[in-house]
Amino acid sequence: MTLLIRLMFAISLLLGFHSMAEERQKPLILVFGEDSYPYQFIDENGDAKGVLVDLWREWSSQTQVPVVFVARHWQDSLTQVTQGDADIHIGLGITQDREQYFDFAAPIAYVSTYLYVRNSLKNKKSYEDLLPYRIGIVKGSSHESILSQQVNGLSYRYYNSRADLMRGVVEGEVDVFAGMEGYLKDNAVSRAVLEEFPLDNRLLIKKTALVPAVRKGRTELISQINRGFERLSQASRTEIDKRWLGFSQDSNTLVIATTTGIQPFADTGGDGEPHGLYIDIWKLWSKKTGIAVEFRPASMEDSLDELKYLRADIHVGYPESDTMKTNLTRAWKTYQVKSRIFSHGRPLTSLDELKGKRVGAVPTAPYLDKLKQALPESELKLYMNVTQMIEAAQQGHIAAFVAASAWTQHYLLRTDSWPDFHQYRQLDFTTDIYALTRNEDKGLAQRIAAGFKLINPAELAAIESKWILDKEDRSFHTLLSSVTITPAQRQYLQGLGTLKVGYLSAWAPMEYANGRGEFMGINSEITTWIAEQLGIEVQPVAYERWNSLVDALKNGDVDVVGSVAYTPERERELAFSSAYWPSPWGLVTNLNQVTVFNLSQMSGKRLAVVEGYQLIANLMNKDLGIELVIVPNSRAGVDAVAQGKADAFIEKVINMAMVLKQGDYKALKMSVLADFSQQQSHFAFNKKYKELVPMWDQAIAQLTPDRQQAIYQHWVKEDTSRWQTMLNYQNGFYALALVSFILIAYLLWRGHHSRQILARELAFEISQAGQFDALTGLPNRSLLDDRLQQSVLMHRRDMTPFAVLFISFDNMPDINQTYGHKVGDSVLAKGAQQLKAAVRKSDTLARFGGNEFVMVLNRSKDLDTVCQVADGIIGSFSAPFAINGVNVALSVSIGVAMFPNDGDTVVELLKTADKLMSRAMKQGGRCYHSA
Repeated sequence: MTLLIRLMFAISLLLGFHSMAEERQKPLILVFGEDSYPYQFIDENGDAKGVLVDLWREWSSQTQVPVVFVARHWQDSLTQVTQGDADIHIGLGITQDREQYFDFAAPIAYVSTYLYVRNSLKNKKSYEDLLPYRIGIVKGSSHESILSQQVNGLSYRYYNSRADLMRGVVEGEVDVFAGMEGYLKDNAVSRAVLEEFPLDNRLLIKKTALVPAVRKGRTELISQINRGFERLSQASRTEIDKRWLGFSQDSNTLVIATTTGIQPFADTGGDGEPHGLYIDIWKLWSKKTGIAVEFRPASMEDSLDELKYLRADIHVGYPESDTMKTNLTRAWKTYQVKSRIFSHGRPLTSLDELKGKRVGAVPTAPYLDKLKQALPESELKLYMNVTQMIEAAQQGHIAAFVAASAWTQHYLLRTDSWPDFHQYRQLDFTTDIYALTRNEDKGLAQRIAAGFKLINPAELAAIESKWILDKEDRSFHTLLSSVTITPAQRQYLQGLGTLKVGYLSAWAPMEYANGRGEFMGINSEITTWIAEQLGIEVQPVAYERWNSLVDALKNGDVDVVGSVAYTPERERELAFSSAYWPSPWGLVTNLNQVTVFNLSQMSGKRLAVVEGYQLIANLMNKDLGIELVIVPNSRAGVDAVAQGKADAFIEKVINMAMVLKQGDYKALKMSVLADFSQQQSHFAFNKKYKELVPMWDQAIAQLTPDRQQAIYQHWVKEDTSRWQTMLNYQNGFYALALVSFILIAYLLWRGHHSRQILARELAFEISQAGQFDALTGLPNRSLLDDRLQQSVLMHRRDMTPFAVLFISFDNMPDINQTYGHKVGDSVLAKGAQQLKAAVRKSDTLARFGGNEFVMVLNRSKDLDTVCQVADGIIGSFSAPFAINGVNVALSVSIGVAMFPNDGDTVVELLKTADKLMSRAMKQGGRCYHSA
């Protein structure tokens, strides 16, 4: 009996333990939002994923408490907990409303939430600015509660899920939406959203703590949650952050190891800061993702060590290949470098010329096998670096070498060796450049890739054109694609009908009507191209006066007009596209006047301006004491100056230059206004076409610098040559007749040459005449502008100095009056030759106009060196010239401006140098002045 009682007690005890074990092993039901990527979401297989999900899995592992994940729409996920169908919500923000129904554990993560504002509302900088707009939010999210506490009167449009919200955003249902930081699973949607809602246009709502939540009253469960998360190590939390966010939330900044000495790709400038193509690409990536980056410069080898030894997170760009393996992860192919054959002394016409000769290459080049196939009968000589190959070529040890084209060209320019080397462009080799990460940082590699997928190819092409001057070395232009149109936008465009485009009939080269009344010019080509991108029809409508054109746009007689300056006043009546064309303003004045770079210099003088220009209000409001002379068009403005009816005429530089080239205006000169040099042109729309503007802007975004340059070449360069042929030679008719006679005689003598060859030669002569001054043979103002712009671009890369010298022959008016213009021209030509003797092959000397010259000294060591050059120039003019038995002395005044200290743009440098030259003149001349 006793044995039986003991047996029954043991069985009941075992059953009790089994029941307790079952109770302990009962899983907790965890509910979460199904599409809050990358924090809590379900993937394509229906599995729970994200930062919070992995934190809870780690919690379960540490506590040995099983958990089951249940996904719901956001509002339903909250209801699951309040109704007792789930034990815990894995993470949400605390609001006053939720405090009535939930108890909260300690924060387990943090996320910043924002109001994302459409690009067309870029001037909205506060919540109050958004009162007229409905804000898209997910139903049940904390955004509404937080926003209502900060400002009253906001209105909302509700969506069931984040996916529904993004659909509404892409289809244009809202202009503002609330969301957390991060990116979307769908890269196409992410990119479409970011193009319309850039990160630099968002407003911070709050940095929100994400906390687990349980039904009100379950305090024991809260304690259990908190104890479990206290067991999680910082290392495991950091690993989860990196897996999903790409970085630890504790740092929120990625360190990028940056190679130096590989201009124009990456280097440090004179300011100690990194510069280059790769740097700008990563800055754009940072802008797109909202993740801060910090650059850590080092040599190529040391930059890899920075990554391997955990001092950096990413390598900026490395030529990873089968021959250059680093055993790191290739996160993204950031660029493709082109390499070519360089020969010394003379250009190659065929690869056969390298048979039996030595060709240099570096041993790590990934294209060595292809190079051997291309040059099977050449001997490959390997060198450690490109510098050694250049020296070997100069010393005759090798006939040619293969190297990265952009880097080599930059190096040759910097060392003044450029004229001695020639590229063989019929063959090139490509090297892929990769952003590298450590193998264990898989989440970071995914985040890098996701960030690059947000970047528009046109944005990459714009960066590339800034750093890679040789178009044949560029690779991003091949990625450019057409405009992306949503189904809703396509339906709108199909119902649009024919769009009436208003333009001025005589405003070349921007827009004009040809002899057959057809719409021509830069705006014509851009408008036609945009219409093709959007699949719409346009009908040009010509107007003679700007006032009439703008009134027609406001009244709806035309729908869109190009080359309109944006002003807040005009925005009340019109809709504006983004900027599409630079439109600096300039002044036309007489040659004998001091060059004007600022409107303040026009005080008390007469200024001609075309009627209807928005600039008129600015000129009147500036209270400069300027007397305005209103003219009907550009030609009338130039004529007003030529005829003495105005002291100057203000107009867009590109149009004014065309007018000057088409007429006999030898006594006039043009200068760019510094205070209006950054003006941009926009398309303006009648208000009823406001919905069209975002699509028009997408097309404008495809206007890369390359495409703009091609359009400019088409309408400006070609027209210039044509007008120079027909009109500019009026003042040199006899010279042209003589040239024509010689060419005709030559044609008769060498009759076997084709007329096409002769025509090309004549076209070349005309082109040369358009870029060089006839009297001195020096580059003219047009070519000077181009050379100066190239110098700015070249020196801006590494922030090295160069100098601009503004030189005046002060006493030329006295010489002309005393000895006559024939002697004066001879003196001027002699003086130009004297100046030319002071410049190197890499420098530029140009005739600015009249008795003024500009000298550009590239790669100037410092100001002291430049001042020595200026002093030497003045000294060289101490002796007079003997002209026709007459001794004539020139008085020289020089103004010296240094890049970047005295200006980092063409306009600023010229303006500073001219001002300093004027000071030298006021001190009696025969001296120089520097800042």
